Amino acid sequence: MMIKFYFLGHDYEYEARNALRVFDLNTDFEITYSSFEGRGLSIVSCLEDGEVISAKAQLYKDNEILYESCFNANGIVLEKYGIKKLKKTLVIKTIHNVLKSYYNVYPDYGILTGVRVAKILLTAKKHSKSNEEIDDILRNTYEVKEEKIKLLWDILKIEEKYIDEYSNNKNYNLYIGIPFCPSKCSYCSFTSYVNCPQKKINSYLDTLAYEIEKTIELAKKRKLCLHTIYLGGGTPSVLSNEQIDKIFSTIKKHYELFRIKEITFEAGRPDTLDKEKLSCLKNNFVNRISINPQTMNDDTLLSVGRKHLSCDIVEKYLIAKEIGFKTINMDIILGLPGEDESDVRNTIEIIAGLNPENITVHSLAYKKHSELTRESAKFCKDYELIKKMHYVIKEVCEDKGYKPYYMYRQKNIKGNSENIGYTKKGRECIYNMVMIEELETILGCGLGATSKIITGENKHEPLRNFKSLEEYSKRIDEIINKKQTLLGDNII
Repeated sequence: MMIKFYFLGHDYEYEARNALRVFDLNTDFEITYSSFEGRGLSIVSCLEDGEVISAKAQLYKDNEILYESCFNANGIVLEKYGIKKLKKTLVIKTIHNVLKSYYNVYPDYGILTGVRVAKILLTAKKHSKSNEEIDDILRNTYEVKEEKIKLLWDILKIEEKYIDEYSNNKNYNLYIGIPFCPSKCSYCSFTSYVNCPQKKINSYLDTLAYEIEKTIELAKKRKLCLHTIYLGGGTPSVLSNEQIDKIFSTIKKHYELFRIKEITFEAGRPDTLDKEKLSCLKNNFVNRISINPQTMNDDTLLSVGRKHLSCDIVEKYLIAKEIGFKTINMDIILGLPGEDESDVRNTIEIIAGLNPENITVHSLAYKKHSELTRESAKFCKDYELIKKMHYVIKEVCEDKGYKPYYMYRQKNIKGNSENIGYTKKGRECIYNMVMIEELETILGCGLGATSKIITGENKHEPLRNFKSLEEYSKRIDEIINKKQTLLGDNII
């Protein structure tokens, strides 16, 4: 199937494409600025500048109008502070509503396609909106469903403890990327190298240590305080104990590790863990680790490329608890091929029964460079199935005393849903919250790492590291110089 968009008065192609992808990941589309031809399935989208800005969308089958939607600026609250955002919102709303009628699907997050939904609440509060006014904005402007509005407020109750503009502007968080894995999961698109020779890994770690040291020096020069450290990947636990010590010894030159509020290490794959490695992490003052099952269904683990069984996850979790880790996170993914809500119930009941401090629940997203995306003949949104799965998660987590503490969304995500972090009281991951809500500067080190540097009120400058080992190594000074330029005198 093909949908042809005709634009009049605007060129919001990116927004139109995202509006379509909320409902359909398979239909092709074309965008034109020429006259309406009246053939096939078409959407005519008009934006009119007048005394009151307005937008209209009409969905046609050949020459017959099937659905029509009109909105004007009088009903829009937050976007009136920025004319471009206002116009985009009106166009998106009209296109969304004709597609909603055509597909007969009513998305939980309405017209929203962005990553950071909770930021809408923070922005509205900065504009002195009451809770009731914010509810109206979510409900009427963005068409978010009531259960999701409640979820956003529940998350904000926990996040608010970490929102202090003065402290946030003085802090930075160090992200360290380890782009190596024991195998490649079919759903993953992160930059990672499988079965990489030790010589290459050690060469990478030499460059990484150099970048970490120079980055810390720049941060200290700007008098920024190190708030948290997060080692992600890839699979950081694929490193040897000596290689892990090398990374932390670089940081120890500048900081006493026991004084750092939070150090997270993604020890995600149980096939890369043993008692000695977990002890190595503990000795380096890592106080939060992730041991990530994704599912407790052994058949699914095999099919997605994981080289371990569910019993291995339980075994390594119990060893980590025995060693004394106070905060352990466990990830699961909803919508893995072949699974239904009964599989999810089995997974969450086993995991919640282990009683980890954090459980992070991802909805499967079709990522551009993943094997799953390449091999899928059809991309399924699975609205009803994902909804049932999230209901099971919510039911079990609430019963076990978990609260949602952060949330983000992705493009091409099943069910147009979300990824949610659940936590036991007082055990939330600080890095996840300040990173997702863009509250503090993130300085990323390593292959493909992203820095987000606060350069003004509500303004961040991103800096993305190179994604090939050779380029990262050869051009490391270029990366450091860019960080120096952005840090400069821009930090508030």
